[in-house]
Amino acid sequence: MNPLCSRCNLVVYPTEKVNCLDKYWHKGCFSCEVCKMTLNMKNYKGFEKRPYCNAHYPKSSFTCVTDTPENLRLKQQSKIQSQKPKPALLYFVIQLQLDAYK
Repeated sequence: MNPLCSRCNLVVYPTEKVNCLDKYWHKGCFSCEVCKMTLNMKNYKGFEKRPYCNAHYPKSSFTCVTDTPENLRLKQQSKIQSQKPKPALLYFVIQLQLDAYK
């Protein structure tokens, strides 16, 4: 028995069959979910078993990082390292280094 098209639910005969994304499609029914542009095996992108053109392919959004104790520690350490030393403190450190060489 011939399979049904995933778009129109009509029988797909072997001469017009596209087998993609674990489904069967008529050549004309294999189109972008958004703009309905007809797709082929070279220009489609699949997302959650549905075909999309390149322009309408869903973009993955990144999730925020949880404030775990380790991430908070790294954030604080990065903040401390990025702070510029104050001129008086820098002068004191240089004096200590010079005194060490005497």
